[in-house]
Order: sequence, then C-alpha cells, then structure tokens
Amino acid sequence: MAVFDGATLQLGIGFLLAVALAEYAKIRHKSEKGYSWLGVSAAFFLFSGAFTAPAVGQYLGQISILDWVFQILGWLFALIAVIFIAYETLLEK
Repeated sequence: MAVFDGATLQLGIGFLLAVALAEYAKIRHKSEKGYSWLGVSAAFFLFSGAFTAPAVGQYLGQISILDWVFQILGWLFALIAVIFIAYETLLEK
C-alpha cells in the first residue's frame, strides 16, 4: 500500500521533473519566468497530493476544501506557466 497515492502527487513530481530537465537541457534561460511559474504549480500539486497521506487526512480530512483549493491554484499556475513558456520560447526571437 502506498503512503501517498494520488494523481496530483504524480503531477507535481512530473512538473518538477520538467523544470529540472529544462535546466539540464539549457533551455530554461529562454523562459525563466514560465519555468518559475511551473515550479510554483508543482509545489501546489505536491501539497495537494500530501492530503492523501494518512497522518494529514486524520487531522485535515474534515477540511476537504483545502485540497480542492490547492488543486485549482496548481492548475491556474500551470496555465500561466504554459502561456509564458509558449510566448517567450516560440514567439520572441
């Protein structure tokens, strides 16, 4: 049985991996602001995924709206990141 199982946790790890791979491939400098927003989005998804942990669910299980709020903020920041990355990478020379 996994301690943390949830799609939001995997999504947060994927976004952090995307930022790390962009840094490794030396393409992050093209869109510094966009990848920063993507990192913030990953942090919100990781925090939202932490609500599935048994210890956290025991204390904050009654306040399920917090998990929903962090997911919405994560998606909003991911949308902002995609817009910045697309604009700064594809449209600017």
